[in-house]
Amino acid sequence: MTKKSFAVIGLGQFGTAIVEELVKNGMDVVAIDSSEEAVSKIAPILPTAFIADCTNEVALKELGIKDVDVAIVAFGDNKEASVLTTVLLRELGVKTIIVRVDDPFYVQIMKKLGANEVITPQKAAGIALANRIGNDDVKDFYRLDKNYSIVSFAINSAFIPTKLKDFQSKANYGVNIVLVIRNEQSFVPGGNDTLLPNDTLFVVGTTKDINNFREAINGEKKKSKAKKKDVSK
Repeated sequence: MTKKSFAVIGLGQFGTAIVEELVKNGMDVVAIDSSEEAVSKIAPILPTAFIADCTNEVALKELGIKDVDVAIVAFGDNKEASVLTTVLLRELGVKTIIVRVDDPFYVQIMKKLGANEVITPQKAAGIALANRIGNDDVKDFYRLDKNYSIVSFAINSAFIPTKLKDFQSKANYGVNIVLVIRNEQSFVPGGNDTLLPNDTLFVVGTTKDINNFREAINGEKKKSKAKKKDVSK
């Protein structure tokens, strides 16, 4: 498989995090920012980090940006630079352009200007926070699309060890358990693996189905019914 090449334009916290992960994964990366300070911070792990004006077509051509497979415009708050850079990347013929915006109003605008994908990390962070703080056992929440999510949650200490195949999570709850973390070690579970108290599960499904599965694992519905019964007395 041919290794993809990436250009990350804008080295704030968001862009820097992307560069760090791409480098860890062994990808070919070019990073650009107009700030010497931002470039110097990333330079120890990425020698192909350059100080340049990304709204300058000549500068982008000289850096070979037109030849990358994916360009990520990571400014967010600098709308003018995001717009101009996206247009230039499309004119240069970059195959895939991903743009970060912080204002949802600009999502459709960026798509019309040539962005293949537009992400709004602040909105995603808000959705994740709302789902996490609403459920004490939820550790992380990742929205995949308008229907499906990945949720990680901890099994409570009162849970009785049970083989995964006995749950039949897909058939009974419509979810898939894709990862288990136990004692800081992770593994992809099989039907004969046993779920234990304090395991952390990563589950894929709709939010409703995942919540039903969480309640079956951690007994939240039973607790709720017990409280209601006690009150009626």
